Order: sequence, then structure tokens, then C-alpha cells
Amino acid sequence: MKKINIILLSAASLFGSYSCSDFLDERPKSSLSADQVFTDLEILEPTVDGLYKSFRDSKVQRQGFTFFMIGTDEAQQGIKEVLTYASQPGLDYYNGQLNSASDRISNMWQGKWPIINAASLSICGLDALEKSETDEAKLKRIKVLKANACFMRAMSMFEVSMYWGEIPVIEIADLNQTDIDRSRRPLSEVWKQIFEDFEYASGNLDEGKQTRPRATRGAAIAMLGKVCMYAPQESGYRDFQKAIGYFEQINDGRYSLEPSYATLFDEWGTLEFNSAESVFEIDYEPNDMGRSGWQWDFGSKTLGQAGYSEECYLGGWDVIMPTQYAYKTKAEGGVWEDGDVRKNVNLRYEWTYDGITYTVPTDAADELDPHVKKWEDRRIDRFAPDYSNVFNRSYYRVGKNYPMIRFADVLLCYAECLNETGKTTEAMNVVNNQVRKRAWGGTLPADKEWKGLSQEQFRTEIMDERMRELCFEGWRRMDLIRTGKFVELIKERNRWAKESNTIQEYHMRYPIPETEINNSTDITADDQNPGY
Repeated sequence: MKKINIILLSAASLFGSYSCSDFLDERPKSSLSADQVFTDLEILEPTVDGLYKSFRDSKVQRQGFTFFMIGTDEAQQGIKEVLTYASQPGLDYYNGQLNSASDRISNMWQGKWPIINAASLSICGLDALEKSETDEAKLKRIKVLKANACFMRAMSMFEVSMYWGEIPVIEIADLNQTDIDRSRRPLSEVWKQIFEDFEYASGNLDEGKQTRPRATRGAAIAMLGKVCMYAPQESGYRDFQKAIGYFEQINDGRYSLEPSYATLFDEWGTLEFNSAESVFEIDYEPNDMGRSGWQWDFGSKTLGQAGYSEECYLGGWDVIMPTQYAYKTKAEGGVWEDGDVRKNVNLRYEWTYDGITYTVPTDAADELDPHVKKWEDRRIDRFAPDYSNVFNRSYYRVGKNYPMIRFADVLLCYAECLNETGKTTEAMNVVNNQVRKRAWGGTLPADKEWKGLSQEQFRTEIMDERMRELCFEGWRRMDLIRTGKFVELIKERNRWAKESNTIQEYHMRYPIPETEINNSTDITADDQNPGY
């Protein structure tokens, strides 16, 4: 308890401050100096664990997860959401409502910077300790802590740069340094820090499978592969051949696909931190201290208002819904093939609850259309055994673990890189023999095997396969950006973007929030992303 109090006193401003400019101006407010706080292993241990908690919390509810998923060819807002909230429609419409004054954009930006800042301070202190320590046991502990801080900083930077482009690179050489450059930096510098952080983490994180919130080496290696795929060309870090090398490092038997796709998202099961497929997992809990809050965004308003309050695991607010392309079959013009077991794991098509089948929407015509099923948490249900009868369950107490990096994703990335380097036949074998084989229950029908695809045909098919395997897991927007398909596919498949017909290439980046511009001396209106 004493350690926690020290962290709250010395670093509360770091985890609670929002603006990129403000958070570094705030120095620790306890009697301890920064040198004392960030070079004391007994304080740094819970501080580093706090980075994981903050990263987890940065994905809670709308501004953390949901809003980064809508506005794609996979997911969009429900009708009532678009009509009700003035600050939200632009995230799907890509019109003038998507602007730097949006509180939604500001909240999304703010969620990551306290993590980046606290990680940077921790890395600075641990770096000094690493250079001076001679005791081998302590040195190993220091390196593990620094590796975890590097991993958390890189994960946060990876996301922020994918969404906003050039961003500040926080470099702290001295814990009492005050002249920190917080201006936007070239992509080459941004991705250099991301790459080097993951590189250090890959050599110094704990070995083996993840068994608690901290990542292990496999996660950092997987992210090095993703950096070589996702980094913009102008960063100098996109290299498909190099990515293959990283993905092959962890395709060595330490991870494997779960035999059944459905068990990955079964909250009654025992796969939290135990799945052979989980490379990096975020720890949520079905209580108000460790919740994700996603069910209330994904569920149906009709069930939410059907007299069950928020105690029905199907109820919610229609904040995020699948596009028609994401829920229809190929015969209907969508993505799904006959017999693919992933379809009914990822999506809900029927609305029967407590013996009643609902067919009439409450407020909007789409409320009983197919919804996202993957993140439903039946433990919040009022009929769930051994669960206390409390209110606000679907808002406060939903908490499946989130397998952010799965081995299936690694395999699909690996196959994509093989195709990009001219090894299309080998790439098809990877997808057929593992990912698609599982999708048909362990035996892939001959007519569902990928055969004879050209390199360009494979590029089209792999994007559909990534949607089928990874839908609503947070990768789609980044996939559209890195492949150059952002405008084309969103305009074609997202209802609201198609209706407004205003989406343009510059929308691949979000605007820098005006709150950041107004509060910063390093980022001005002239630094705004083009188009806003």
C-alpha cells in the first residue's frame, strides 16, 4: 500500500494529464525528486505495471476502442447514434463534423500520451541504472523493467502514429530536463523510436508465454514484424522481407492456433492467459475496476430497453455495428463464405432472450440487424449463475480479456509478406493449412482452398480473410491505411461514408485536436494535418 501511495503522489500528474504539451510540464508533486522516483526500483516496479493498466484503460469504452473501429468498411455507427450525437457522425461521414474541435478526437488523442510520457521517464531512469549496475540479478531486473516500459511506449506510439502520422518523439536524457522538444517529428524519427523500443523489448522481456498483464518476448517480435509491414513507406521502415524474418522467429512452435475458433472468445472458458494462440493479451475483468465497457457499445438498444435494464448481455446502444459487407454472405455481396464457423462467432443474427424473440426495433430500423457478437459477455446476464444482482452490468462490469495480438494474425501477416516478396504459392499454403482449415472446423473443403491466385488476387483475398478472422479486434483501420485501400473500400462499404460521399485521402489521418494546439508551445495551427 505504501508503494501505491508513493506512485500516486509522484506520478499522478503523469497518468492524469492529457495534453502532449502539458504532461511533461507537470513535475512530481511529492517531496521526492524525479531522480529519486524514477531510479528507485521499488517505485519503478509498480510504475511499469501501471503502464499496462493505463494502456488497458486507454481502450475502455468509446474513445478507447469503439471510435477507432467505426468509419471503416467493417464497422459503422447505428442510425440512432448518427442522429443523436453531433460530435460523432463525422467519424463515419468524413465530412466537416470530423474536425479538430471534436471532443471525440481529443479524447482519443489524450488517452495515449500519459502512457508515452510515464514510459519515457521510466526508461530514462532505468537506462541510467542499467549503465551503472554491476550486480547481475539487479541488472536483469532493470533490463526487464526497461523492456516493459519500452514495449508500452512503442505500442502507444505505434497506434498514435498510425492514426495521426507525424507526432512528437519524447526523448528524455536527464530526469530533471526541462527543454524537451514536443514538436511533431518526421516519420523516420517516429518509427525509429518505435522500432528501437520493440527491438530492446524483444531481447529483454521475459521468455515464454504471457501469464499476467506484462508482455513477453514473442509479443515484441510480432510487433517488429508488424512495424515492417505497417510503417509508412516514407518512414524507411517498411520491409516485407525483414518482416518475414520476425514472423518466422515466433512461428517456431511456441504459439499455435486453438483447435476451435469459438473457444477464443468464450468468457466461460479458461483461455484467459492460457490460450496457445495469445501472443499479447490485455487483462480485463467483469467488475467496475477492470472493465472494458464494450458491451454497451456493441449491443442492441431494443434489448437494452426491453425491461431488463442493463442486465441483459444482448443489450446496448448500437454505437458500433457491422457494415453490410461485414455481415452478409458472398452470395449477398458480403464477405462470408458458406460453412465458415467464424461467421456466427463474430456476429449475432438472431434476437431471442428470456424466451422472447424480438422482431420490432425500439427506436431505429437497424437495431435488430446483425450486431457484433464477439465481445458479448454472458457473465453480466441477470440469469447468469453465481453473479451478484447489480445494476449497470453491461456498462460497468463487462470484461473479457482482449487478445490484441493473436497467432492467427501473425500467420496472416506472414502470408501477406510472403506474397509481397513473390512467394504467393507458399503464402496460400500458410492460409489454407492453418487459418482457413480451422475456419471450417479442421477440414477445409476443396472448393474453399485458395489455388492459383496471382499476387494481386492474393492481396484482395487476404484483406477479406483478415476481416473474417480479425473483425472487430481493432486492426481494420490500420490495414486499410497501410494497403492504400482506405478511401476505396470505406466509400464502397460503409453506409454513412457512401451516403455523404466526402471521404478523401487526407482522412486517413485524424486531425490534431485543437486542445493540443491551444495548450502547446511546440504544436501550432500550422502543424495541423492537411485537409483540416
